[in-house]
Amino acid sequence: MAVRTYKAGESEALHMHKVATEVTMVLSGTVRMAGREWNAGDIIVLEPGEATDFEAVTDAVNVVVKVPGALNDKYLL
Repeated sequence: MAVRTYKAGESEALHMHKVATEVTMVLSGTVRMAGREWNAGDIIVLEPGEATDFEAVTDAVNVVVKVPGALNDKYLL
């Protein structure tokens, strides 16, 4: 589990996980993931093999949980 803080405009490249399910909760701000915008209180669940990129539309804080917590399970596309 991690708490991530982003400044507006920060982004991450298109990627996926082969093993882990990634659960992201937006604590504050607006982000773009999985082709749509999400706001404070929204929860995004990405199953293994689902690809997403990421962009902080505004300053944002997210909590991210990966189950299982597999190391080296991020694959850039």
